[in-house]
Amino acid sequence: MTATAPQTTTQTTAQAPARVRLTQLTRGQTARLDQGQLEADSAAHLAAMGLRPSCQLRVCKAGQPCIVHVDGHAGGCRIALSYDLADSLYVLPQ
Repeated sequence: MTATAPQTTTQTTAQAPARVRLTQLTRGQTARLDQGQLEADSAAHLAAMGLRPSCQLRVCKAGQPCIVHVDGHAGGCRIALSYDLADSLYVLPQ
């Protein structure tokens, strides 16, 4: 009778990307909007421009202003955000 080695299984657990502030991204990085610490009026204004929860965005310019390209209908759009506003938005880097 021969002894067999115990089988080991390796499971890889995909970790979700860490949530960071939009201002922590650099030019060219992409992310999905997670949530922000915004007043209802500001959130509604951004949503009207296409910056909604879970939208895909790419940083075109970091700093003041922070310019992001938001994917959407008709190719999306670019939005300039003040540093303070961008710093209040949380994203999930891609």
